[in-house]
Amino acid sequence: MMISAFQAVTCEKLKTFLAAGVCAATLAGCGAGSDVASTIISGGQEPIEVSPETFAPPVPCPPMQLNSGTFLIRNYVRGKQDQQEGLLYQATIEDWANTCTSQADGQRLMKIGFSGDATPGPAWKGGEIKLPIRVAIVPGGADAKPLSSEILTVPVTLAEAAPAEKWTIVEESFTIPQGASVKVVFGFDEGRRR
Repeated sequence: MMISAFQAVTCEKLKTFLAAGVCAATLAGCGAGSDVASTIISGGQEPIEVSPETFAPPVPCPPMQLNSGTFLIRNYVRGKQDQQEGLLYQATIEDWANTCTSQADGQRLMKIGFSGDATPGPAWKGGEIKLPIRVAIVPGGADAKPLSSEILTVPVTLAEAAPAEKWTIVEESFTIPQGASVKVVFGFDEGRRR
């Protein structure tokens, strides 16, 4: 009776597999070789521990709203307001995001981030500027007063006649009361620029 080449290869693979299994079982039977056998059987990897939080549903975060007309801030030399040659610097808010996590007391902890550009003007002589971003947690409804309002200060170093400098800030100190329906209102605070 003739065997095909496929059957011969299959038989050879089966013999190799059985031989490896017998070796692993033999090593497992020996006290000293049990670690080696488990390493061979597991493929050399340790068990992976997975946190239950990995499969937890995402915690809803409040929507973010840029306050009208507050994405840009310009600072001028005193007495040369709105004159191009008197511009010290200008900065913009370009991107923002937030994520939330649940706390044991039912509140949500919010991490919030902003980024943008700062550009020196013709009158800038170099140094550090501090960009003020106001962040307010505001409940729903008309004329609602903020639950909290905070100024985040973003330090940016600008050299004289340098190109625009990217800036980023991430803050994790905001909490949202349990069950509260709120939004995050933010923008440059013109009253705090320097």
